[in-house]
Amino acid sequence: MVGKSRRPYPRQIHFATATLVLMAAASAQAGLAPATPGEAMPAEIKIVSTEFKYSPARVLVPAGRAVTVVLDNSGAETEHVFVVPALGFRLQAKAGEIAKKAFVFNRLGAYEFNCDLPAHREAGMTGKLIVGPVRQ
Repeated sequence: MVGKSRRPYPRQIHFATATLVLMAAASAQAGLAPATPGEAMPAEIKIVSTEFKYSPARVLVPAGRAVTVVLDNSGAETEHVFVVPALGFRLQAKAGEIAKKAFVFNRLGAYEFNCDLPAHREAGMTGKLIVGPVRQ
């Protein structure tokens, strides 16, 4: 191809752009403002549980930093749990209550969270926790 210029890796560029857009969207959906250089990410995330879902269902947390997870079950009629089995995290709130727990998520990646009470997960109480790098 003489005279034609081709970009060397267009799929990789599109993938990287899509990844950044998804992380920003997950951050916004989780109620977190995107970090800008020199700005620390919030130290608290809030998840509202109802019958039978979480809001938001995608949560972004910074790796290696203490984060307080707030499970707001104040509008629910039954007890709910926020558990991330792969990371050993569990937080339980009775009906009408709010529970909080500080935790350091050290392993980067995407992990399922759910409510491990009988039939709650099967009824749709699942979501995705994304542990991302801390931007300096």
